Amino acid sequence: MNTLDVRFELPRTVASQAGLDIDNISQDVKRMFAIFLYERKRISLSKSCEIANMNQWEFFEVNKQLGIPIHYTQDDLNKDMEKLSF
Repeated sequence: MNTLDVRFELPRTVASQAGLDIDNISQDVKRMFAIFLYERKRISLSKSCEIANMNQWEFFEVNKQLGIPIHYTQDDLNKDMEKLSF
C-alpha cells in the first residue's frame, strides 16, 4: 500500500481525555480515523478494517460499542459472495 507518514502534535491532556493508549497512540489514532471516515461513508468497510488493522468482526464490535451503524448493502453482500465464489 502506498502510504503517507502523517505527524501532528497532540496535547497529552487531550490524548488522556480521549482515552488513547499513550504507548500505542499511533495505532489508536489510525483506528479512530478509520472509524471516522467509515461512519461518514468516505471509505469502505474493507478499507476501514485495513487502516485500523482489524478484522471485520473486531471492527463491527468497536462500531457497536460506539453506536455507529454498519453500512453493508446488498451490493456489498454480492461482491463478498463473488469473492468467496458462491
